[in-house]
Amino acid sequence: METSAASATSVPFVLRDDTKDLLLTWIDSAGDFHVVESIDKVPADSRERVRAFTTTGDGGSSDPVFVADLRQKGADGTYALSPMARSAWEELGAAKRKARLEALAPVASEVVPTQPKESAGAAAKVAIIYGAKWCGACREAKKYLAGKGVKVLEKDVDESPTIQAELRAKLARANLAPTSSIPVIDIGGRLMVGFSQDAVDSALQALAR
Repeated sequence: METSAASATSVPFVLRDDTKDLLLTWIDSAGDFHVVESIDKVPADSRERVRAFTTTGDGGSSDPVFVADLRQKGADGTYALSPMARSAWEELGAAKRKARLEALAPVASEVVPTQPKESAGAAAKVAIIYGAKWCGACREAKKYLAGKGVKVLEKDVDESPTIQAELRAKLARANLAPTSSIPVIDIGGRLMVGFSQDAVDSALQALAR
């Protein structure tokens, strides 16, 4: 829900199909956030609420954020931008992730084993999280890794084209397709797209051997 303070905030730029230096964030049905650079890359079924900002603006760190319904284009070729409290935007993804986890809970409870303690070798390792400040799944990954005694280095893909290029190069070296999904986690050169406790545990165990 938008706050009254957010509603009073002026729109910082005009959103059109040809807006320069644009970054758009859309949320899939599982609650994962995806960042793309043009409107045509946002899936048709995920255009109702899409966050928009420019790399020449606030760098993605503002509150409120600005959200558009890309299904509705004005006669002048623009899309209306509406302010939304950052917490409300993050809750959109969190609510979908919660619903997904609740749907999987009956199965997961039967197969998830007790987590073993990581060895000192694994705990001494560093994990790199390619994500963004607003990404709830990125924060969940950081918290989980920190709980395992792993040092976490965060790299914000919203704020640096250099970091975006670094991530694309890593994905290419790992023979992984380019992705707009975050987080992407690098543990000892092993890349994971999205956050999964099981995948993180497996990567840490591999380092401990």
